[in-house]
Amino acid sequence: MPFFKPKPPISRDEFDWLVACFAWLRTVLGDAHIRPEFVLPDHPALLEARTGPELFEAVRGIAGMEEWPCRLQKVAVGDPVSSPHLTHEGGAACGTFSVENGEAVIRYSSQMLRDPDALTATFAHELCHYLLVNAGDPPGGPDLLEHATDCAAVYIGFGVFLANSARSFEQFTDGEWAGWRSSANGYLSEQALVTATALFAALHGYGTGPAEAALKPYLRGGMKKAGKAIAHIHPDVSGAMDSVDLLDWAYT
Repeated sequence: MPFFKPKPPISRDEFDWLVACFAWLRTVLGDAHIRPEFVLPDHPALLEARTGPELFEAVRGIAGMEEWPCRLQKVAVGDPVSSPHLTHEGGAACGTFSVENGEAVIRYSSQMLRDPDALTATFAHELCHYLLVNAGDPPGGPDLLEHATDCAAVYIGFGVFLANSARSFEQFTDGEWAGWRSSANGYLSEQALVTATALFAALHGYGTGPAEAALKPYLRGGMKKAGKAIAHIHPDVSGAMDSVDLLDWAYT
């Protein structure tokens, strides 16, 4: 028996929640035998997109939601992007999902057009709101709905995009001051997202090499660490999810 056991790059409580969330998603979506694509930035449909609407159609086509009626609306920089479903912590909302007069509406900030990969993550997240609109509360209760929606976007194959766009750094200058600033998008941390992405890969039998290469360099070690921990803790990932008792995660 090895003296040092592999550990995930997040706490064990958060790791167990991710496994429970995957188990919940398999239950509410009823797709335990479906193998989604492991979507990477070089996906042909994404590379062909030249506008926000084209990228949206590509994302929802990959997600198998092309027949789901939905109106897409771009919001100009400076205008509020808000809905009852989205209040990002530490920054402005990148996108929203709402149902208005019986119509599904997804809005996105025009500022996101400068970063197609981050916009891909935003569209995947908002489409997962649509996917889960009648799913009820996730493990841990309604306060974790946004976290579960991030997890769902990983679950349908877009984990690399969410991990890469969870935090961004950019240089700025305003004439008097110059430096670097950071911003956060989404709800799960970068390390939680790479762990969830490794969980997705293990569940569906994907190798993680191409995904690691597509991640930001400082995230690759976290994915390797997560993969080793998953193999040690849950050699049979599907069986581990089947054995999760979601009543243990019920909100009280």
